[in-house]
Amino acid sequence: MGVRLKDLLTRLPVKEFWGDGNTEITAVEYDSRAVSPGALFIALRGSKADGHDYMTEAISRGAVAVLGEEPRGLEKQVLNFILVPDTQRVLVPVGKAFYHDPGARLRLLGVVGTNGKTTSAYFLHSLLKQAFHHAGLVGTIHHILGRKTEPAGNTTPGALDLQRLLAEMVKEEVKYAVMEVSSHALALGRVEGLSFAGGLFTNITQDHLDFHRSFDEYLRVKSGFFKELSPEAAAVINIDDPHGRYIMRATKARKLTYGFSPGAEIQAEQVEMTMKDSIFTACTPWGKRQVRLSLPGKFNIYNALGALGLGLALNVELDTACRGLENLPGVPGRFQVVSGGKDFAVVVDYAHTADGLENILRTARALAQNRVIVVFGCGGDRDRGKRPEMGKIAARLSDFSIITSDNPRSEDPAVIAGEIVDGFRKTDAPGRYRVVLNRQQAIREAVNFAGPGDMVVIAGKGHETYQIFKDRTVYFDDRETASAALKERNHG
Repeated sequence: MGVRLKDLLTRLPVKEFWGDGNTEITAVEYDSRAVSPGALFIALRGSKADGHDYMTEAISRGAVAVLGEEPRGLEKQVLNFILVPDTQRVLVPVGKAFYHDPGARLRLLGVVGTNGKTTSAYFLHSLLKQAFHHAGLVGTIHHILGRKTEPAGNTTPGALDLQRLLAEMVKEEVKYAVMEVSSHALALGRVEGLSFAGGLFTNITQDHLDFHRSFDEYLRVKSGFFKELSPEAAAVINIDDPHGRYIMRATKARKLTYGFSPGAEIQAEQVEMTMKDSIFTACTPWGKRQVRLSLPGKFNIYNALGALGLGLALNVELDTACRGLENLPGVPGRFQVVSGGKDFAVVVDYAHTADGLENILRTARALAQNRVIVVFGCGGDRDRGKRPEMGKIAARLSDFSIITSDNPRSEDPAVIAGEIVDGFRKTDAPGRYRVVLNRQQAIREAVNFAGPGDMVVIAGKGHETYQIFKDRTVYFDDRETASAALKERNHG
C-alpha cells in the first residue's frame, strides 16, 4: 500500500510545504519507534510526550516525510515537511487517503452505551458471521479482522489505527464491521468521516464524568452518534432505558426498539435463567423464536435483543439471526465462570459502574442458592461520584463485600476504598464489608469465605490482565488469581 505525497496534500489544511510531492509514502506512523523506511511521520502533541521532539529520530529510522505544527530546524534538512495548524485534526484525512477510505467499502455498525457494549458487539458479530460467513469487530477485548485477530488497546482505536484496521478488513473481504464506539472516541473525533449503516444503543448511566464534566455533556456526546446516522441507516434503541426516548428523538434513522416493556418492538418472553444459560422466546415483527444463550443474566438477554434487532433491520432472516446469537460461547471477562468451585460458584465480570454492578449483583442474587459475596473496587483518576453509589449498591444487593483496589493509578488506594465505604455507612447494612487493598489477597479471602450454594462475584476488571498503580503497571488477571485460590482451597 502506498500513496504519493501530493495526493495527501490536497486533503490537508497545509500552511506550508517544502519537498517533492512525487515522493511515495509507504507507511504512516505517529510513534517514531514504529517508523520504517518510506514512512510519513506525524508529530502529535500528547499529555506525556511531544512528537515534535522525535522528528529527528523518525528521520534516522527512514521517514521520508514529516507532518508537524512546527519545523524545529527541519527546514535545514533535505526532506519533505508539511506544516499544519493541528496534527490531531489531520489524522482522519491522512488515514482515509493513505488506506484508500476503507470505511466506504464496509457496512459499519456502531454499538453505543455505557454498559453492555462489548457483549452486544460480540452477539452482533456472531450473528453477522452466521449470515455472511465472516465479519469484522473493533472492540475492547480484541479486534477481529475477518480470519485474523489482534489484541485491542482503547475501546475505540485512534483515528489512524482505526483506518488501518478497516483496511485490513477490506483486504480480508469483510463486508460488515461491528464497532464499539466509546464516548471518548466520539468526543475526540476518532470516528469522524465514517458513515455507519446502523447503530445500537444499550443504555446510558453515570460514567467518565472526569472526562465529560457533566452527565448532560456525556448524554449529548453519546446521542451525537445517532444524530449523524442517515435516514437510510437503522437505529436500534433500548426503550427500557430512561434515555432511550431521548435517543429516538435525536436520530433521523429508521428506528426499532427493544426491551422487556410492552411497547418494545422486540421483546423477550417466557424467560428461564440458570448459572450456565438463558432461555427466552424472542418476539419480533418478523415472528417468534425460542433462543438459548450460553450467557446467563437478564442484562445479557438485553444485549442479545439489541443485536437481534440490528440484524433483523439489516434483513438477516430471523432463524439465521437467532442461530448466530446461540453460537456465541461466551465473552472473556463478562460473567465468566471460573471452574473449580465444588459447591459454590465464582464469577468474574467487567462491571465497573454503579449500573453495571447492580446488574451483575441482581443476576447473582437470582442465581445463587445461598449468599452473594462481592469483591470490587473503583478506578483512580476517574469519576469519584460513583464510588459511594457502588458502595450502597453492594451493601444492598450482596451479603458480604470485600472492598479492594482496582486500577488506583495516581490515587491512594486507601482513599478510594474510603469513598466506597462512605456508601456502606449510608445504608442499613454498614458492617457487612471488609477492606483488603491487596487484590490478590481479597480474592483469596472471598474464595475461602464461600460456602455451599454461595456465589462469589469478582467485579471491575473482567478481561483485563494488568493493574495500574502510581509508579508501575503490573500483570494481574482476576480469572487466574481466582483459579489459583480455588486450587489452593481444594488442595489445602
